[in-house]
Parts: sequence; C-alpha cells; structure tokens
Amino acid sequence: MIDEWKSEVKSLNLHRLHCFVTVVEEGSVSKAAKKLNMSQPPLSMLIRKLEEELNVTLFERYKKRLLVTEVGNLLYERAKELLISSENVVKEVAEYSEGIKGTVRIGTSTSANITFIPNVLKEIQEQSLDITLDVREGKYTDILREIRNNEIDVGLVRNTYQPDDLEIIKLVKEPLLLALPPGHPLLNKSSIELSDLRNENFLMQRTTQGQNISDFIMEACHASGFTPNIVYWGTTSLPILLMVKKGIGVSFVPQSFLQLNDDVNLPTMVKVSSPYLFSSQSMIMLQDRFRTFSTNRIVEIIKKVAGVSNK
Repeated sequence: MIDEWKSEVKSLNLHRLHCFVTVVEEGSVSKAAKKLNMSQPPLSMLIRKLEEELNVTLFERYKKRLLVTEVGNLLYERAKELLISSENVVKEVAEYSEGIKGTVRIGTSTSANITFIPNVLKEIQEQSLDITLDVREGKYTDILREIRNNEIDVGLVRNTYQPDDLEIIKLVKEPLLLALPPGHPLLNKSSIELSDLRNENFLMQRTTQGQNISDFIMEACHASGFTPNIVYWGTTSLPILLMVKKGIGVSFVPQSFLQLNDDVNLPTMVKVSSPYLFSSQSMIMLQDRFRTFSTNRIVEIIKKVAGVSNK
C-alpha cells in the first residue's frame, strides 16, 4: 500500500490538487466548477480519477452534499501547503529574475566600504529589494583574484591597472584632500601647494598592482622638485588618518572621507591648490561571465549612486 501511494504521489500535479482544494472549500462540485471556470462533469471525473489513483475515498456523498473524509482532510491540508509553497517558489523565481531577491558578493577597499557601500544599501532599502550584500574588504590583487575565481561578483577599486579580461566602469572622479595634524602651520595658510610639503613626513597607502593614490602623489612630488619622506606604508586610509591626528605625518585621502567627520574624529582635510590631485573609483567585473539578475540590479544601483549615466 505504501509503495502504491508513493507511486501515485509522484503522478500528482498542481492542477488536480488545486481543483480538489477548490471543491473542498466550495462544498460542492457545481460551485467549484463555476469558480474554476469549467463545466461540472469534467471536474467530477477529475475527482473520481484522483480517488482511484490514490485508492482512497476523499468525499462521502450524503443528500447532494459532499462530506470530506478523514483522509480527504489530510490531503486537503497537505495540498494547501504544497500549493502555497509552489506559489512562493514561482514568486521567488520571479523576484530573482527581476533582481529583487538574492545575494551579491562585492570586493572593496576599506575606504569604499565606509564611504560608498552605505549609499548602495540605502538605495536597496528605498527600492524595497530583498538583496543581501556580501562585502569583503581587500587589496586590489585580492579582489582581482577573487573575481577570477568566481568568489565575488563585483569589485570596487581605485587602481587604474586594466587587464584585458575585466570590464571596468569609471564611477567617481574626486579631488584628493591633504590631511594635516592639529595645529599644523599650513592650516593658517590661505593656499597650499604641494611643494609646501617637501619637509613633511608622509603616510602612504601601499600600491598592490597598477597605479593608486600613492603613485600619483609621488609623481606629483617629483614634478614639484622633491622626493617625499615616507615614514609609513599601510593598506587602508582610516588608520593612516588616525596617525595624522596624532601628529605623525601628513597624508592624502579622497574627498568622500569628509562624510565620515560626523562619525569619526578625523584630522582637518584641505585642498591643495597646485597641482590638482584626484582619485578615480571604478567598478570591475569579469568580461563575458554570466551575471544573475540580482547582480545586474546592484550594478545599476552602484552606477546610480555614483551618478553614472547608462547612455
């Protein structure tokens, strides 16, 4: 008997279960047929066939009324659960296909994680998307390796190195600001030039591959007639800024770090009038790789937050 049931359960389809549930809830075949927009004889035949296939009695007929049997009630409860589950599956697949639900893995520097990602999350919430960001901080070489190993979907980087296997979308070009220790004499100067820093100690971010902020600063210093005295190499900007706050040296960071002043007690950051120093934030992805709808949705959100046109 159990084996026969297993065999018949495999043959059940959602349409039959939906019809059966409707008959139970309407209390008669005629009312159910009307609700299902079908004639009564085919529906009656469907119920009888369902009973025959399961080798059970689902209804007792009593004075033109249908009474659901105990096993019929069991099937009704399980069928309702299955129909609701199937509806949820269809909805979930639709949400995934529209990029409304899913997980997107993003590799990013610490600076982008604290200045850029919060705005992406805010946009996700405003669009009522059920998308989770799995953010992993790392150096450019780590992000590039993880993209090629399919460990992340998108990278946010500042380097200009451009391998042939990457798609690179320029997001933001912003000025570099000079971070100065409290009470530094240059804070009283109306206009600061890079050459004013020839006797300063520099705190720099390490280059991992290609060019980053430190490379541009060193080139600009050489063009201004001096070699910077570098006393510290680090991997992230925030610890460097805290060192500046302690008077250890000076450093450069992208202008977006100004938005952190309300949350972190950072040193004063000012513009250098000459030469103009800037940093570019880019989004990188592997060329010709299949992207989920959720990933495509996040890519569009990142571009929107950065003000990048789709044209």
